[in-house]
Amino acid sequence: MTEALGIVVLVCLGYLLLTNLVYVVLVAIAAIENGVRRHETSSEDYRVLASSRFTIPVSVIVAAYDEESAIESTVRSLLALDYPEYEVIVINDGSNDATLARLRNLFELEPNEMFVRRIFETEEVRAIYRSTEHPNLVVVDKENGGKADALNAGLNVARFRYVCGVDADTVFDRDALLKGMRLVIQDPARVIGVTSHLTIARDPEHAMAAPPGKRPIDGSPLLAYQHLDYLRAFFNNRLAWSKLGFMLCSVGAFQIWRRDVLEEVGGYSREFTCEDIELTFRVHERFLREGRDYEILCLPDNVGTTEGPDTAGKLVAQRERWQRVIDETVWHYRGMWFRPRYKSVGLVGAPFYLLTEVLAPAFEVLALVSLPLSLVLGVFDLTVFGVMLLAIAFTNAALTACAILLDDLQSRTYRKRDLARLLLLAPFDLVLYRPLIVWARLKGSWRFLHGDKAWHKFERNAREAPA
Repeated sequence: MTEALGIVVLVCLGYLLLTNLVYVVLVAIAAIENGVRRHETSSEDYRVLASSRFTIPVSVIVAAYDEESAIESTVRSLLALDYPEYEVIVINDGSNDATLARLRNLFELEPNEMFVRRIFETEEVRAIYRSTEHPNLVVVDKENGGKADALNAGLNVARFRYVCGVDADTVFDRDALLKGMRLVIQDPARVIGVTSHLTIARDPEHAMAAPPGKRPIDGSPLLAYQHLDYLRAFFNNRLAWSKLGFMLCSVGAFQIWRRDVLEEVGGYSREFTCEDIELTFRVHERFLREGRDYEILCLPDNVGTTEGPDTAGKLVAQRERWQRVIDETVWHYRGMWFRPRYKSVGLVGAPFYLLTEVLAPAFEVLALVSLPLSLVLGVFDLTVFGVMLLAIAFTNAALTACAILLDDLQSRTYRKRDLARLLLLAPFDLVLYRPLIVWARLKGSWRFLHGDKAWHKFERNAREAPA
């Protein structure tokens, strides 16, 4: 038993060293990419871009299900976007609350007869409305079919060449579309997909009310740790993925796609727990299999703030769903693993997900089991355990500090005292926040193995009245 325990410990240690080495390499590449994008942003004249008649129009699609408390802030932020030509299409996906009634009252909706392309089969559309106050706002009321089905219904209605799928609990910066479409406009033939950095808050509308440089970070440690999680995901990982050509997750809260690409690959899939990561994998697989030239990019620009779960239960529900869709997607596209035909996606990107996301719960369980077993066998060394714990905490804190620095260099969005608080919280991530994520991963992996694909929607945070 002692020898078996020693092997388990060595395997876990090897996994830890390998994953951290990968993360360090990605951070170095992300820093280079962030510098390039920061230089481009500083030299871009957004006023010219906003007034140019050559700027590509965009259809913004919002899938909403029981979003009564959040929908007003989201739609108002979208209607306030500084972009030459765009439309906002809100899909009420069979909500059981007053989502549709609020939309009708707030935006003076009236029934509207319009041409709808039947490209994608969706649940029945009950009615289509157009705002008399905002001519570019269309609301589609349909039977419930899930987020992917709602987005497909929006694609049937969309008029423009590029579409931007967004979440109904996110409030957007006025320049969000300008920032997201900047590189698309330069090369629309090659750039087929774009996502960008989002932040997180308990109440996005009020968080976004403060100007850049004075924007607060939520005082709740749970929200602060989620904020750090987002920073690491975007600035330590996705920027590097974008640079290396395997950007594998265009996040559902802000995903820009060329519409003909979505039509070609069959739209958003209802066969998976979530739609965003699977669609990104599917587009990569199709274009690489056919040998076509393309780019899917992640940008460091802060385009908005999304709602973060404000209780541990809600957080676990959200993250176990994310774990399920990662497991589903990576397994479904296992034919891409380690195949040169799929270039960096198959040789680096898919194996990266397999190593750091799909297999992570197994190694976490091994590590947790080895601790009590070592106590039973009498081989537990408190000094060695303490040193390892400090080393892991320091490594995590160092990677987090890199993400905070890259974000601050790019946007200068937050108050310095809030950034200092994040740096102080970072070393305690391992004991205060990580256990919740470990439990969510285990729960998600278990449900994946049992074929559970339900959304398991949780209650929205309580919000103040919109400003």
